[in-house]
Amino acid sequence: MTGLPPAHRWTAAAGACLVTVAGPGVPEAAADVPPGAQGTVSAVLSPVAGAVSETVFRVQTAHQRIPMPDGTVISARVYAPHRAPGDTGRPPLLVMPAASYLGEDWYTFEAPRYAAAGYLVIAYAERGIGGSTGYLDFAGSRDVADLSRVVDWAVDAAQADPARVGVYGCSYGASVGLQAAAVDPRIKAVAAFNAWTDFARAFYTHDTEHELSAWFHALAAQATERPGSDLAAGYREFLRGDSRAVGQTLHTDDRSPIRRVDGLNAHGTAVFMVNNWYDTGLAAPDQIAEFFSALQGPKYLEMRPGEHAEAIPYCLGPTLDAVCSRARDWLDLHVRGRNTGMADAAPLTVRPRTAGPDEYYASWESMAASAATPAPVLPGGRRTITTGRDSGADAGIPVVTPALDKRGLPPTVVMPLLPPTTAAVWQSEPSAAPWRVRGTPRVTLGVTPSAATGTFFAYLYDVDPLGVGQLVTHTPYTFRGRAPGVPFTVDTDFTTTAYTVPAGHRIALVVDSADPLYRQHNPAEARLTFADPRLGW
Repeated sequence: MTGLPPAHRWTAAAGACLVTVAGPGVPEAAADVPPGAQGTVSAVLSPVAGAVSETVFRVQTAHQRIPMPDGTVISARVYAPHRAPGDTGRPPLLVMPAASYLGEDWYTFEAPRYAAAGYLVIAYAERGIGGSTGYLDFAGSRDVADLSRVVDWAVDAAQADPARVGVYGCSYGASVGLQAAAVDPRIKAVAAFNAWTDFARAFYTHDTEHELSAWFHALAAQATERPGSDLAAGYREFLRGDSRAVGQTLHTDDRSPIRRVDGLNAHGTAVFMVNNWYDTGLAAPDQIAEFFSALQGPKYLEMRPGEHAEAIPYCLGPTLDAVCSRARDWLDLHVRGRNTGMADAAPLTVRPRTAGPDEYYASWESMAASAATPAPVLPGGRRTITTGRDSGADAGIPVVTPALDKRGLPPTVVMPLLPPTTAAVWQSEPSAAPWRVRGTPRVTLGVTPSAATGTFFAYLYDVDPLGVGQLVTHTPYTFRGRAPGVPFTVDTDFTTTAYTVPAGHRIALVVDSADPLYRQHNPAEARLTFADPRLGW
């Protein structure tokens, strides 16, 4: 370990990895890399904590500007592995499209680890982000074509192996990677952290706009990225009150990996995914379940408590998380053909929101079947509420709520304090056994509106003997074109989740008409009457 300045060292999990960024120049034994080299990264890796001997790798870094046919220039960081003298073999390639904001610098910690392990790594900013020119495409056809051209450049100019190509991405970059793999058969595997898979559903659930999330993305894009004229127009319309404008302007089918899943299946692309139960951003678990079930090639999905991009800091910072190691094992297996532990891994790993060990399943359907116990029975009866007023039953606040939920503190209400004029409440009898919610519960309700258009929110709560309810799951629902005073039936899904209600607790269904996460479409002082709720699968 001589020659590594202590001021530049950081230690990963169990003391397994030390990295230092060196100044300009090329180590004596380093191989040639593409033009534009700016420095080196020296990595000291010890495969076992406390090992006596260590293997030293030298990773040369370069900043590269890669031109696209339409004149856009992609800004990239190239991390080239050390190659022994006389080694003329082509290294495997790992492409890392960015997750917005930090652009090509997003993978500063993770990229050198892969390069030290032998990959040629290209971390780049999509058009309209970071140092790249052009305008934001939001995982559309231009972003997809750009990734394939980055692969072309790596093969031609950097001598990467075209038969061993993988993609690693987070959030925006993860969705770009899935989209590109569906049309480029050279991409053998994708590691996707918090990808969205159905872009329309990132903004709407049951015809109800995700208002708070859409506001965040509209403002963040304007502040930190360069949206094109059509996208900017959509954002302006949204900020004026037309929240549908963003989805309509973005042509969501073109930006949804679920629409390209046939390409992934035809190529046999190996897809590794990590997502979160409480994603209030772009990738709610319902769309992830549909996409995962549609994949027919090698696949792995890990569902964890927390918010959108919850796992990303563990892979991008100096502290390693086990999920990052699993992603590397997946890429090594399917890109490099190495026998790793992921060869025998169950396709689905579930970390429930409530306490308990990880659970392993062969499919999403087998997870849901494992919880196929009868749903709690709710009493009948009619409840009428006045709309437009928040009862106190809510789905939470982005970022804050998921962080608390991970610590066993989901959104909470005291049932006796919910006002009956704004919240319809039904409670089951105490359960004799735990009720395992794994997957997507459903609710059936009779609804009689006083207006043709309206919105309501249904919440399932786990209620303890003191009457304190913790949120299990929820769903928004907007109806239009209904005859006032004429009842109709709503049969709809809750948000997918993994939660165990303890024995002795009750299940409560609460329905109200306002939630800060969503836009509601209720006329002032309208009334909604609900009757005879039923829960099921």
